[in-house]
Amino acid sequence: MIGRCIYIWKLAPIINAEGSVAKVVDKARRAKLTSLWVKIAEGASAYGNTSGETGEHLHELVKRGKERGVQVWGWHVPRCPDNGSAQKEAAVVGAIARTFKLNGLIVDAEAGSQFFLGEKGEAEAYAAAMRAQANALGIPLAISSHDIPQNMAGWLPKFNKIAYVCDYNFPQVYYGGSPSVLNRLERAEDGNSHVTLPFVPVGAGWIGEGGGCSSASACAERAREFIRLMKERGYEGYSFWHWQGAPNALWEVLNTVPV
Repeated sequence: MIGRCIYIWKLAPIINAEGSVAKVVDKARRAKLTSLWVKIAEGASAYGNTSGETGEHLHELVKRGKERGVQVWGWHVPRCPDNGSAQKEAAVVGAIARTFKLNGLIVDAEAGSQFFLGEKGEAEAYAAAMRAQANALGIPLAISSHDIPQNMAGWLPKFNKIAYVCDYNFPQVYYGGSPSVLNRLERAEDGNSHVTLPFVPVGAGWIGEGGGCSSASACAERAREFIRLMKERGYEGYSFWHWQGAPNALWEVLNTVPV
């Protein structure tokens, strides 16, 4: 079971706000979170969460999380302008996962100039290399991408190449600007109906543009509906983007609503 999860983009500000790694894990437990998804790399470069004092905190987060039943997965933003880069990026991700003893890997593969730069061949090379890294580590591999991949010009063939080798599909169902949570979820379900992987949607846990909610109260109300729909459909898990951007009203939902 995947259960209830949340993305972590920048770890240091979260630890500073909560006071310690132990308090981060305590908060995760109160919110009934089973997994924290931490950014570990972008392209062929390790992300700041893995170095210096923050890297030491990440080590501690994995250790304390294991003791308290909270997994830590790492996510990577692939760029892959060519096949050589695809291989190098996967190797960097694998090395980080091994160093920090991560419980799983997530490919945050998206269309656009700030994201995946390669074509279908690069997607296939990256997918094979990431699958090999996950296999060597004995951990699962997931893709987290646009919830309606067909809407992004030229993206679907590349998305399919990566999704084909993964164990889970974590579509970004950012319903904040949609008519309803159900409307967006059903569109995501249709857009991913060809993907034969467990469907684990990522909800909108922040206020703002790009699919975020209009207010803290809207964020909480829509999260309640999102969780209800997850139960109704029998999905084995769901997540939210993202810890640092989540208003207190969302944390109250997570603290009080069963998984």
